[in-house]
Amino acid sequence: MTIVCNKCGKEFDVWDIQEDFSFVKTLGYGTKYDGDKLNLHLCCNCMEEIIEECKVSPVID
Repeated sequence: MTIVCNKCGKEFDVWDIQEDFSFVKTLGYGTKYDGDKLNLHLCCNCMEEIIEECKVSPVID
C-alpha cells in the first residue's frame, strides 16, 4: 500500500512509515466539514513544518 503525504504529495519513505504521523478523526459540528471523516497522513518534514508554525507549541518535553 502506498501512502502519500496530504500536505506535500510526497510518497512515504521508510522513515515516514515508521513515524506514522497519521490521524483519523470524525470532524465535529461547528466546522465547514461537519460530520466528515478526516484521514490525514503527514511525512516527517511536513509534521515538523506544522509544529514550527504553531503559535503555541504542541510538543511536550
